[in-house]
Amino acid sequence: MDIGILSVRDEKYPPNQRLMEAASQSGHRAKLIHTRDCLSEIEGGRLKLNIRGCERPDVLLPRIGATINDYALGVVRQFELSGVPVVNGSGAIFLARHKFLSLQALTAAGLPVPNTRLVVNPSGFHDAVKGLGGYPVVAKMPSSRQGSGVVRVDSPVISEFIMENLRDNSRGVLVQEYMAPEGRRDIRAFVVDGGVLGAMELRPNIGDFRSNIHLTGMGKGVTLDPDMSELAIRSARALGLEIAGTDILVDRQGSPKIIEVNYSPGFRGLEAATGLDIASRIIGYAVTKYGGRV
Repeated sequence: MDIGILSVRDEKYPPNQRLMEAASQSGHRAKLIHTRDCLSEIEGGRLKLNIRGCERPDVLLPRIGATINDYALGVVRQFELSGVPVVNGSGAIFLARHKFLSLQALTAAGLPVPNTRLVVNPSGFHDAVKGLGGYPVVAKMPSSRQGSGVVRVDSPVISEFIMENLRDNSRGVLVQEYMAPEGRRDIRAFVVDGGVLGAMELRPNIGDFRSNIHLTGMGKGVTLDPDMSELAIRSARALGLEIAGTDILVDRQGSPKIIEVNYSPGFRGLEAATGLDIASRIIGYAVTKYGGRV
């Protein structure tokens, strides 16, 4: 089976490398496909897809991340409409790549999320802070990743600086309640095909409130209780994701809140923390689910 990995990184990027190794070890072929090598065409009322340098795959794994742009999302959609199964699909990616759209879907599904405001100017930021009970608050760009574009805001001066220096005001800014790291648990659960494959707990670095694995460098493998597992599974389902990384914060009172759900979660830290072969499970899912179409 030919498995396409849609990525803007090369084969040395750890997740790409692991997925290609896992495919080879299971007797399948995986190839990297860069979005710039994909030509999406509409000709004579028909959709066409040309990929420079290779044939079209039997299944596609989009692995670009939250910063996926409209061009790349259009490429994913073109694969789908051209008959190539995609894990995850463009509709799910559309929701997952935008933090506020994700929170909308999670809330509509009855899942707990942080109190959040979407603002587009300084006055909106001021009103959001007031509605959230005052400073500090957390400000996030809608498509931030790996902890970048996420900042604690402690004063009106900082909030005004943020809003007045945005390169693109039209995207807006998420303003969220601040959850102090003291006494907090930060969980990343990896969901595949409606079940939690593995999970780890992260700790923020001293002086930081963010706990992304790319910032802390390590995580501790944990076994989630049924309630926490159900939250992760329902989160993926609410966004239509077959594979997902769900980030959950549990405050000192034990109340969980879903921070975000990633459609293209990294797994190197989780493999190191748990000893699980996540890459092989991703490949195995794609083959089992869609191999029968080949």
